[in-house]
Amino acid sequence: MKPKSILFWQSKFDFLKYLESFAIGKINLIIFNYAIWFFLFYLSFSLIKFNINIFWQILFATISAEIIERIIKSKVYWRRPMFARHDTTPVGLVDKWYKTGSFPSGHTIKAVFFFLFCLQYHIFLPIAFLAIVTPLLFFRILIGFHYPIDM
Repeated sequence: MKPKSILFWQSKFDFLKYLESFAIGKINLIIFNYAIWFFLFYLSFSLIKFNINIFWQILFATISAEIIERIIKSKVYWRRPMFARHDTTPVGLVDKWYKTGSFPSGHTIKAVFFFLFCLQYHIFLPIAFLAIVTPLLFFRILIGFHYPIDM
């Protein structure tokens, strides 16, 4: 497999279309898409409860990540892979967020920041963090929201 084909890999099977064909699939699509944010909110709460001063670090890291992501995505290096097969954003997702470029993944940027917090403050086991976050990020590739290089 060529390096470019690995970095821009997409499943030949249209998982997005398949999920959207079932009511429960549409619900799961939304749940898996937003589950990481609930998990990161839980981590934020745990970290702040551990030490209130961590709040400012989390706030600064989150705002910085958002600014970096928005600046890079405004360049629209490449469209999201789901738009190669579909013309619309799935129901239940914020259309404006998906019309920008695919690179970089905002989910991944924020997950990395929180992973570093987990390593620094030992409030959550890093292996447990990875066991929760990795499938959610891989789901985003499988469903066609991102290419592997975006992660």
